Amino acid sequence: MIRKRGQSVVAERGSFLTPSSPLLDNHFDEILETIEEIRGLAALLKSRSPGDEEREEYEGRLYVALTHLDHHVKPAIKEWDRVVDRMPDE
Repeated sequence: MIRKRGQSVVAERGSFLTPSSPLLDNHFDEILETIEEIRGLAALLKSRSPGDEEREEYEGRLYVALTHLDHHVKPAIKEWDRVVDRMPDE
């Protein structure tokens, strides 16, 4: 699913953008969910003053979200490379 300005688009089965495996599909879902969380936390942090008591909590949550994103991006890239390597040369 692709989200752009509140709209969702789902890839058709058999299209190039359909994840090739349940593992890759899971990573994509986690990546998209985590990106939304990061965007929300970044917006919260931008609206807080440097001395705000809740800022430390939001910064900690942002660090966790970035680490979670890293945890899913690296394996997704590996899986994507595997898929591309299996594609026929044109």
